[in-house]
Parts: sequence; structure tokens; C-alpha cells
Amino acid sequence: MPELPDLEVYKDNIFKRLTSTRLVNLKVFSMKITTPESILIDELSGRELLCINRHGKELFFDFGENRIISAHLMLSGRISVSSNADSIDKIKSKVLSLEFENESIVFYDAGNVGAVIKYKPVPSNVPDAFSSDFTYDYFAEIARKKSAVNVKAFLIDQKVVRGIGNAYADEILWMARISPKSTIGKIPSETLYELYKAIGATLRDAVVSIKAIAPDIISGEERSFLKVHTKAKKITDTGFSIIVEKIASKTTYYTQEQILYT
Repeated sequence: MPELPDLEVYKDNIFKRLTSTRLVNLKVFSMKITTPESILIDELSGRELLCINRHGKELFFDFGENRIISAHLMLSGRISVSSNADSIDKIKSKVLSLEFENESIVFYDAGNVGAVIKYKPVPSNVPDAFSSDFTYDYFAEIARKKSAVNVKAFLIDQKVVRGIGNAYADEILWMARISPKSTIGKIPSETLYELYKAIGATLRDAVVSIKAIAPDIISGEERSFLKVHTKAKKITDTGFSIIVEKIASKTTYYTQEQILYT
């Protein structure tokens, strides 16, 4: 499932290919979109894509005047951009296609298990991990209110902060040297602050790494640079064996160098 760093890179790369072009046609393929195709055509045809924003794990395609299509790719959702009509026709499990003057974008659900596309979505009031609203004061207050919660479950809870998923939660906890088995309320305040800082640092470093390794990526996940959440190595660069275990109902990667707070 794409997480915040993946989607940060996607949005820039997709917009570079669709900027300054107008929508000439669209087609709805799935009942997952509840807005009728006729309304979408009426409201969006001829409009220019002004920008693509990201909030949490969603991309927002903004055509102006609150005419926005949001895409949450979930577990198996994918995006394809192409100027080749034949290649688009061959894509299976399409949900929505948007045809611009030079290229088309297709949202599809490769595993048919949950990609969500909406028109005029209701904004969330939960802060994104990159937003100015995601302050340490906010983070510490939520941690106090949810003091009995497992720390990994806390990080991936989209009602706490939006954008962090399974892989990057492991990377964040490893950077902060906190065991994923810890309880959020047992973490000392100075260590909690280190955890907060690790969120921004880990995610921003990941964006830089993805752009360097896969500069044109618009779908899939580039994870070859991850430090601990990886099947590619058994030992971290710090010399500790990587343990793989189910924690907070997620396959979790961690090491014994991470301190347990319970």
C-alpha cells in the first residue's frame, strides 16, 4: 500500500505530465464511484487540472471551484498515465479514466480489494504528517489521551496522524530506537519528542530516496532503501539482526537495539 512518501512523489510526477491540459472526456467503470458519470462529465469536461495535492494517503485532483476527485489507493489500487489508447484499453479492473488533451490517467484496482475514488470528498480534520498542524504539542496530547495504546498501532492510526503506514512506522520506530511492542503512554517525554522528530525525518528522507532511485514513479512502491522494514537483508547497518513478528496486527520488522517501554 502506498504511504506518504510514495504519494508525495506520485503527485508531482503525474502533475508534470498533465499540467496545462484540459479534460476532454472521462469514463466511470465501477460502482465504487457513487457520483453518476453524467454529472462528472457535466462538471469537469473542458476544465484544466490546476494541481494535485496529497493529504494522508489520498491524492486530490483539483479542477477548481471545489471540483475535486480524490483517490485512496488502499491495498491494491494503481494509477497509470499514458498517451497510448491501446495500452489503456488493456488495463483490467478500471475504476475511472480521465482523458486529457495529450494523455489519459486511469485509476484501477489490481486486486479488486478496496481502491476508493470520490468526487468532492469531505476534508479530514486529522493533521497530515507534513502539515503545520502536526505539532509536538498535538502529538504529545494525543499520546496522553491514548496512553494505553501500542506505539505502532498509534503511529498507523489515521485518526491520530495521516500518512503513516506499516512500513514507515517500522522505520520511524527504528530511527527513534523504540520497540514496536512499547506502550505510547510509557515512553518518557524526551524519548517521545525524539519519536515525533523521527516521523518528519524518516518520511522526508524517504521522499528524497524515492526521487533519486525512481524519479518518474507514479505507481507501485520503491522500498529498496529502507533500513529495517525489508526482506532484502537480515541484519541492519548497525549490526543487529532484524526480527519479523506480528505486532498491532501487522507484520513488523524491528531489532533488539530498540528499547521496550511498558
